[in-house]
Amino acid sequence: MKFEKLLEPGKIGNLELKNRMIMPGMGTNLAAADGTVSDVIVNYYARRANGGVGLIITEVCCPDPLGRVIPGEIEITKVGFMPGLSRIPHAAHSGGAKVCLQLAHGGCFASEGVTGEQPISPSGVGTFQLPDDTPREMTIEEIKELIEKYAMAAQRARQCGFDAVELHGAHGYMPLQFLSAYTNRRTDEYGGSLENRARFALETIRAMKKHAGEDFPLIYRLSADEDVPNGITLEEACTFAKWAEEAGADAIHVSAGTWDSRLHKYNAVMAGEESAEGKNLSQGVATSMWVPPNYTPRGSLKHLAAAVKKYVKVPVITVGSIPPEMAEEILEKNEADFVSIGRQTIADPDYANKIAEGEAETIRRCLRCNECLGEVMAFRGISCAVNAEAGKEFEGFVQVSPTQRKKKVAIVGSGPAGMQATLTAMERGHDVTLFEKDDRLGGALYYVGLPDFKIDYRDYTKYLIHAVENSGAKIKTGTEVTAQMIKKGNFDTVIVATGAVTYKPGIKGAEDTTIVDPLKVLDGNIPEGKDIIVCGAGLIGCEVAMFLAELGKNVTMIDKLPEPAMDLAIYTKWVLNSKLAELGVKVRVDHKIDEMTGKYVKCTVDNQEVEYKGDAVVCALGLKAERKLLEDLRRNGKEMEIIPVGDVNNPRKIIQAVHEGFHAARRI
Repeated sequence: MKFEKLLEPGKIGNLELKNRMIMPGMGTNLAAADGTVSDVIVNYYARRANGGVGLIITEVCCPDPLGRVIPGEIEITKVGFMPGLSRIPHAAHSGGAKVCLQLAHGGCFASEGVTGEQPISPSGVGTFQLPDDTPREMTIEEIKELIEKYAMAAQRARQCGFDAVELHGAHGYMPLQFLSAYTNRRTDEYGGSLENRARFALETIRAMKKHAGEDFPLIYRLSADEDVPNGITLEEACTFAKWAEEAGADAIHVSAGTWDSRLHKYNAVMAGEESAEGKNLSQGVATSMWVPPNYTPRGSLKHLAAAVKKYVKVPVITVGSIPPEMAEEILEKNEADFVSIGRQTIADPDYANKIAEGEAETIRRCLRCNECLGEVMAFRGISCAVNAEAGKEFEGFVQVSPTQRKKKVAIVGSGPAGMQATLTAMERGHDVTLFEKDDRLGGALYYVGLPDFKIDYRDYTKYLIHAVENSGAKIKTGTEVTAQMIKKGNFDTVIVATGAVTYKPGIKGAEDTTIVDPLKVLDGNIPEGKDIIVCGAGLIGCEVAMFLAELGKNVTMIDKLPEPAMDLAIYTKWVLNSKLAELGVKVRVDHKIDEMTGKYVKCTVDNQEVEYKGDAVVCALGLKAERKLLEDLRRNGKEMEIIPVGDVNNPRKIIQAVHEGFHAARRI
């Protein structure tokens, strides 16, 4: 596919951009604890600038210390921060990108645990996500002071060498807290009517333009739909966008949501008080509304930008899990002028260059697993499941350098750990043979990507296979490897990535041959009958249950766990739970399974025996490491280097598999 529109130059105000691809602001937690710029955050942006995007919008930068949301957040609250901040424009410009500083005040989301002070908000209204914080209402004097702080921050941004600023008025940041009647219950000139509630944002835009210069581009980031009681609607957002343009905004960056979006509905559904039907919960709950996981369709917010574009003359930027193919179509239809592609730049910083070079098939596709978000919200530095270098750019412990001694390397298993190890070992110049017992590459990734709601994983698997097949490594599929084979091959190093197999626990009847393997279900061996019982509410069980429910089966999912998908990041889990509810999957947790056959499951619940009958039973009670080859090698292959990676160590997530494969190959 040609990407002519994506590669067209464009303008925001007087700022000329070489293409229509923008990296939006995404928190990294890579700044120093005192808000100063660190080496790692400069390297992070430099790497992405080298990747070819037209514009980089930084993560949130607070204009007031009381507005910090995460501990590793950059600041621009005084001139002392300017020398460090100026390093970011130097880094971006050296890579050929323009750079915009995003200014954001957390308001009620700036927890006392981060700032050390009681948070402030327009009306003292807090958030579901920070139940222990009680904000205080801002005075008129404080409102005026904050507007001035934004303005001075914009002026400093220009002095630091930034090409533009973005006023973050989406996702619950302070301008949205004023704009929305959900959080703004004031009765003075800053509350009440939409015009009054818009006053703070519009006065801030004018003040920023006055201090930084009318010719200094200003982007306004707008939540065009909050989906909270009395929240901003699309109609109101379109009206506000026109006002923002008149006040001086040079572009409107259209997103959606706030920290509380749909949480009212979600809590009611999870409590069994309301039906999930028609509530759009699987389109995102709270933070996952603007950071949608793989369970949410791609491009879930693009309609909002298309609506706003009809109201304004300035450029409109769209966002929301938009792959390059969809981005090109959006631009062709004139539904937006620029496309923000966020997490994809974390997964593959070179995606824009690959598009420009006609090599889109080599893009390492983002999984939308939200490991990146989970790391940041846990107050750790950003990381990525498929890119072991993300957040660690140019650090010595991730550098892949040519080997000083070419080794003969066997890699056994072609899941994510094995294929990543293959790519890294080949990049270093080793002689690599990749073995796979099945007749196709992919390992467990093959099964993971089969449901349509896991298309991101399917695309990532295609990327890995394509990359491995073009790496120059010798590939041997359909080969069951033994320790004797490895010894006869005279390999110097063997990386064991044999993964894990489905686990049948010591439960009475679990060996019944009529009990169905969950991986075979995903591979198209659909159980006959209407009523299906899935034993296991881990991630595999949940996804098999959803897969079967989408086929019209009546599914009951049972586990002793207190909740489904225990180790899933909370923002993704909300969407997973929502999708289960929308599909009508009956979730039965806190159920100790005592016996199972292909037709029934007996459980103990609160010391009472409960029996569930169905037409088929699927056993998805976890995985166990496939360690036979590893143990044989350790007994008989002591003369060679043996490195286990991925699920052979312990069944976990893709992020551990990829990182272990990468580092194993980097070290040999």
